[in-house]
Amino acid sequence: MAKPDYYDVTDCKTNDAGAPKFCKKSEPGEGTERSCAYDGARVVLMPITDVIHLVHGPIACAGNSWDNRGARSSGSQLYRRGFTTEMLENDVVFGGEKKLYKAILDLAGRYPEAKAIFVYATCVTAMTGDDVEAVCTAAAEKVAVPVIPVNTPGFIGDKNIGNRLAGEILFKHVIGTAEPPVLGEYAINLIGEYNIAGDLWGMLPLFDRLGIQILSCFSGDAKFEELRYAHRARLNVIICSKSLTNLAKKMQKTFGMPYIEESFYGMTDTAKALRDIARELDDAVGGLEKRVMQDRVEKLIEEEEAKCRTAIAPYRARLEGKRAVLFTGGVKTWSMVNALRELGVEILAAGTQNSTLEDFYRMKGLMHRDAKIIEDTSTAGLLKVMQEKMPDLIVAGGKTKFLALKTRTPFLDINHGRSHPYAGYEGMVTFARQLDLTVNNPIWPALNAPSPWEKDKGELVADVALAAGHGEAFLALPMPAIESLLPPPPVGGGQGEGDVCGGGRMKNATVNPQKNSPALGATLAFLGIDRMLGLLHGAQGCSTFIRLQLSRHFKESIALNSTAMSEDTAIFGGWENLKKGIGRVMEKFTPGVVGVMTSGLTETMGDDVRSAIVHFRWENPQYDHVPVIWASTPDYCGSMQEGYAAAVEAIVEALVEEGDEATIVNQVNLLPGAHLTPADVEELKEIIESFGLTPVVIPDISNALDGHIDGTVSPLSTGGIAVEHIRAAGRSAATLYVGDSLAKAALKLKERCGIPAYGFTSVTGLKEVDMLMETLSAISGRPIPEKHRRWRSRLTDTMVDSHYQFGNKRVAIALEADNLKTLTRFLAGMGCLVQAALSATRTRGLDSLPSEHIMVGDLEDLETAAQGADLLVANSNGRQAAGKLGIKAHLRAGLPVFDRLGAHQKMWVGYRGTLNLVFEVANIFQENGKEAQKLAHN
Repeated sequence: MAKPDYYDVTDCKTNDAGAPKFCKKSEPGEGTERSCAYDGARVVLMPITDVIHLVHGPIACAGNSWDNRGARSSGSQLYRRGFTTEMLENDVVFGGEKKLYKAILDLAGRYPEAKAIFVYATCVTAMTGDDVEAVCTAAAEKVAVPVIPVNTPGFIGDKNIGNRLAGEILFKHVIGTAEPPVLGEYAINLIGEYNIAGDLWGMLPLFDRLGIQILSCFSGDAKFEELRYAHRARLNVIICSKSLTNLAKKMQKTFGMPYIEESFYGMTDTAKALRDIARELDDAVGGLEKRVMQDRVEKLIEEEEAKCRTAIAPYRARLEGKRAVLFTGGVKTWSMVNALRELGVEILAAGTQNSTLEDFYRMKGLMHRDAKIIEDTSTAGLLKVMQEKMPDLIVAGGKTKFLALKTRTPFLDINHGRSHPYAGYEGMVTFARQLDLTVNNPIWPALNAPSPWEKDKGELVADVALAAGHGEAFLALPMPAIESLLPPPPVGGGQGEGDVCGGGRMKNATVNPQKNSPALGATLAFLGIDRMLGLLHGAQGCSTFIRLQLSRHFKESIALNSTAMSEDTAIFGGWENLKKGIGRVMEKFTPGVVGVMTSGLTETMGDDVRSAIVHFRWENPQYDHVPVIWASTPDYCGSMQEGYAAAVEAIVEALVEEGDEATIVNQVNLLPGAHLTPADVEELKEIIESFGLTPVVIPDISNALDGHIDGTVSPLSTGGIAVEHIRAAGRSAATLYVGDSLAKAALKLKERCGIPAYGFTSVTGLKEVDMLMETLSAISGRPIPEKHRRWRSRLTDTMVDSHYQFGNKRVAIALEADNLKTLTRFLAGMGCLVQAALSATRTRGLDSLPSEHIMVGDLEDLETAAQGADLLVANSNGRQAAGKLGIKAHLRAGLPVFDRLGAHQKMWVGYRGTLNLVFEVANIFQENGKEAQKLAHN
């Protein structure tokens, strides 16, 4: 029996290595890459937007594949719904024809907007003998729309067979069944154009300008009715050669309609396509003497190529000389070779699965003679090519994507899983931009740098020395000039808006402060000590506001009282109030330690808090066993971070004991910054413990503000570090601190007790965590544990999977300085453009941040600085700025976060925490992206 014409036997007559063999069956064990006939049919038919696509079979065929392609619609979304008869065991045993018949009638009634129903046979229903064609014929008599059988069970062949069978079905059941309402002089059909990521929409403006009517498109963004009158076009233009060549040949034979094969990827091929179409149309409409369409095309090409070359120039400059491996499925490989060459990219190797032999030979002719043709297209074969060629990028389809990314090689998807259109001149610019974004994303140098266990001894010693000298190096930095950190004037200005200096503005009034008070920061630090009660020396409103702010964030009761300064004590001094307050809290609450912090009122009055505490000791010797720690936290000096740091320094000064006792070799101090959450601190403790070290965490909020219910509820802060453990911190072998603001506290321990200090501006990010791991390994003398190696591996995989979401996204950040440094460097390291970094206070190191604009400002300044941003990073008070600017993507960070639950349990440190943060930000970008970006593999 002769093979049907859709097998096109000539496509098999070749012995060239790597050439696609259309008739070649998939070998057992290697069939996944080529897919099946059912998939091929749905590739062609399912982009038809206003019909029901009903899959007759068990759940696998529809359940694993519905709405997974990148075809886009400008109208109906019906094609994206997953319809299946979901045959069960009894249906397989007794037959599924009745179920299919009822399903067709049911769906036709429930979806009256459907213009047709395509019914797909699958492997199981073909094996059980269900007569899908007979059922469709019977059902068509009961419903008002065509019911079309698609008899393409997966086992009859690969994807290519399914493509061509779909063409046969369209020719038999659809084309020629209606007449067009309007038929232009220059009417064409596009065949094999599926509007992946909106490719069609990049081509339509060109045709519109030329006066060419797209009568029917098979089948991207297609309405069923439009396909019915495709027989009236003057020309068929085949975009995907392999899929529907048989359809074009049949239309030529039946309707006398010529066809040409073209591509719209890259400038060269887009220009060729337009010229060929113009020539054919001129011949069909005006004969050989007229060049109407050809003249139009030449004018358009001249204009568009000039614009395109200008637009791609900066990308070409960064891409020129890069080396690529190219592997495609349905996309014309030779067309992509041309597009890459136009960007200066060299092709090291190329291969194709589904192109025609003509496409294959054309690709081979365009490539350098030393370039390799990929013969083995299996997973193992592709991996071998990548390892041999070591390309700078891989351009291929989505099934290859995650394999390529595992090799830490930049990858660009050019098949149906992508989110960006690449057709036409605008598509070429997008193609160049996306290549540049992925190839030059800053994650690649970090990912390809040696891991800590791959570095030599000299590199490790140098890294640890950086951490050991961090404190001195940080404090030696010059403080940035005020003028360099001023926010820009507001849009529109205003009378009395402040003095302009150096292009910035010194504001006379702060609007929507991002600062919290230093006393709040000190309170936060004191809460990390077990059985502590805080005492704010000031008016009682100050303590009320602090308790409210911290309670809103942590959803916890806050152990803080007040000396309740009155008008009289404000005039005559607050000594007595402070002594009475200390005495009352000791008598009533029996705390293990009292933390005293000052306010703007008492600091302005000049109350001598130190002397008051000394006098209290003289007068109340019965409380000598209860430590009283005092931190100076005037409201007019700094913000939360500065108050927290002052309290940590006070704790170290007051409680850490100096002595001649031997060092506890496996004990290390950890000073966590104010920006770290209880979950962050707990993770750092576990990391330290994994190296066989015992951490002394000062202060320790991991079990104090983590959100827990004790058996007995206490008015004191519980779960923090015990006072006796703080006293023993002077015998530790090392001190680690996280956050530049704690450099002074760590160096104080170094000065008093001779303990080496190791500092980390951040422990979020691959490079930053590597340094922490190297330091802990050096201190402990142990190798980095296997579990951290595994988490690092997971993090690198997360980074390559997610980096598409970050590339070139514009970000504005407003946070306290330590947190600002952490997140600015993290986001920039993932490929974001940080357009503005607003610190609550002026600190060292701000001027080195990778941001277009660095300033000290409030959240009103953020409203100006964040204009045009894709993401805003700030605490919950930043929601006003996000709302005003229409920025939907708002990452809550810092304190307070009160409009989301669980802020205290967010963990963004270490390899595992960085992974959490990558996913969280990537999901925010994806959630707020365009529909194509939400659906795409990228």
